[in-house]
Amino acid sequence: MSVLNRLAARAAVVTAVGISALALSVATASAKVSYDFKVSPHTVKVGAPIHVEGYAANDSDVLQRFCVQQRQGTGSWRTVKCARGAVGDGGKVDTWVRAKHRGALKFRGALYEADFGSTKLRLQMVGPTETVRVR
Repeated sequence: MSVLNRLAARAAVVTAVGISALALSVATASAKVSYDFKVSPHTVKVGAPIHVEGYAANDSDVLQRFCVQQRQGTGSWRTVKCARGAVGDGGKVDTWVRAKHRGALKFRGALYEADFGSTKLRLQMVGPTETVRVR
């Protein structure tokens, strides 16, 4: 009887290890996004230049494009500049923007992707917002 208990315990351990290995392989198969976004300086006078740079890419093999967007106060988001983009790489944007009005000027990075067999881009990911105070 003790031999059967040892065999059952061994089978349970092997099954548990197999299930956890399967779960880890499924979790690591998800797409990974590389994202980097910087805005400087964070306080400027009206008319001063603001340096905005960013990069984003998803490891999936679809057409991607990275864009920098801005909005003044609570207005709508407006695209400042987009990278050329490519399959598997959203691209890099490095640009300067002039602060035209007082208040909070917000910037964010957005990664757009196209479905397989399509060239129509859809919003895939939006990064955190960086705020510049314009005096």
